[in-house]
Amino acid sequence: MNFKARHLLSVFITAIFMMASVNTNAQEIRTTSKEVNDMITFSKSSSSEHGAVYEILPGPSVINPEMENTPFSNNTTNTTGSYMLHVEDVNDTDSPDSQDSIKSVNITFTASNGQQLLIDDIDIIHKPADQGDHTFFGGVGYNKIMHGNTGIGVPLMPKLMSYITLWGKTNLKDAETDTVVAADRLIHIMTSTDVRNEDKELLASTEVDSSDYNFRKAHTHVILPPKNMADESDPVPGTDHGFIHMMWEDVNLEEPNREWGTAYEILPGPAAINPQMSPTPFSNRISLGSGSYSFRAYDNNAQDSPDSQDSLANVSIHYKRPNGTEYMIDNIQIIHKPEDQGDHTFFGGVGFNKIMHGNTGIGVPLMPKLFARVTLWGKADLKDGEGNVLAEDRLIHIMTGGRVRTDDLMLTTNIQSDESDHSQNETHIILPPKDTQDNPDPVPGTKHGFLHLMFEKASIDSTAAGIFDRSTTTKINTTNYPDPFTRQTTIRYNLPEKSEVTVRVYDMTGQAIHTLVKEQQMAGEHNIRFSPASQNIQGGMYFYRITADNYQGSGKMMFNR
Repeated sequence: MNFKARHLLSVFITAIFMMASVNTNAQEIRTTSKEVNDMITFSKSSSSEHGAVYEILPGPSVINPEMENTPFSNNTTNTTGSYMLHVEDVNDTDSPDSQDSIKSVNITFTASNGQQLLIDDIDIIHKPADQGDHTFFGGVGYNKIMHGNTGIGVPLMPKLMSYITLWGKTNLKDAETDTVVAADRLIHIMTSTDVRNEDKELLASTEVDSSDYNFRKAHTHVILPPKNMADESDPVPGTDHGFIHMMWEDVNLEEPNREWGTAYEILPGPAAINPQMSPTPFSNRISLGSGSYSFRAYDNNAQDSPDSQDSLANVSIHYKRPNGTEYMIDNIQIIHKPEDQGDHTFFGGVGFNKIMHGNTGIGVPLMPKLFARVTLWGKADLKDGEGNVLAEDRLIHIMTGGRVRTDDLMLTTNIQSDESDHSQNETHIILPPKDTQDNPDPVPGTKHGFLHLMFEKASIDSTAAGIFDRSTTTKINTTNYPDPFTRQTTIRYNLPEKSEVTVRVYDMTGQAIHTLVKEQQMAGEHNIRFSPASQNIQGGMYFYRITADNYQGSGKMMFNR
């Protein structure tokens, strides 16, 4: 590290320690997120360069194998093609007066008979009121729960959530000649959650929505059924088996109605930092939702213990999944641990301005090293949207700190250095699938055993009453000599009164490397020696922090080895 970079890091760490030097009694931080009430919707979808394209060929229905020659089989073949679809959902309930429309469409693909086919125009079907098997046959619908046991769509597909769905009429064309192969064909399109496993086998879940809500894995189905509007047999001309069912994997979802990364859920998947570990709550698999959170955190004791007065107030956490499932938390009881137990000093308790995760030994090593403005452990009741308790006394971990995901919500992976963006705050709210003894304990109702919610652009109000209250905390004047030093240095400080004192040394990343003092000391001057040369500690810039009952101090020192 060059001198300039080392100096900037030194200034930053010093600033953190100066903040921490008054970080004791009666400190309060209020943290909130932007309130997002509308569920995110996408009006545009397109194929991606890396997503596979294949055609579903006739075969036994996966859900009802007695039915042969259906478009809902595991008989697939890879092919080529691309598509772009831009729709407008103007009316929630379809009717002949609906203004729902296709703004633009271009679909090309190679069918199983080798023919290059094209769809470049679709007229939305608008049904008479109370006719058809759902409110948007025809019309355009966003975020609809489809198929399975819903009564919406044929019962030969599993229950799923569809980001975009429509029914219409189209002319199927030869892509090379632009001539019509089949006129006024019924067409059904869904850009939906993934309902096939890694082997492309269709899920058979009709009672429960088992689809994958990872928006990066959205699929698009384009189906021209072998029936007409009257449900009569009407094979598609020019096809080998009377219907067409094309599918694009890993498609793009575009033109959201709001900021798409504001509120979301981390889904189970391979850990971004260690992909061999799966499933974990530390993946790049994301489901988008809506909601908000707010609470006031009180860090009344620098070191956590059963006597700690750390607490939370005004807790309000609300999250809604795209399928309508809602979660609420309105009270959190801070966990207070016996002294010297747990993986860090604030498991539980509340901590402000902590370097977390990565190689710090504080938190699981499946998150990058980051700077957390607020961090806490506690217990809470998880409730549904009506306030009914789904799970009692669940372990909960919350961090509000520097942003550790990129603009496309990919987790950064540096565990050695803090690369979190301190200019932006994001909040993690995690209900792990384990109890306080680290035993497996899946969270009921969450579908995958844990709940990991995230809110971006979190706000931190550090001007709340009592924050950095110097009337209850007095700064100790400290020095160390010699400085710089080659073998040892002496840290000198003066206690105004008898106090419980802790003196710790930290490296440039903010990680504690040595405890010099942890004892009760009398009022007066004290001199503590730090001898890194005898402890195989590398040369460089270090910091020390002195914490007493009502007094704190800190300083920096240069060890030349």
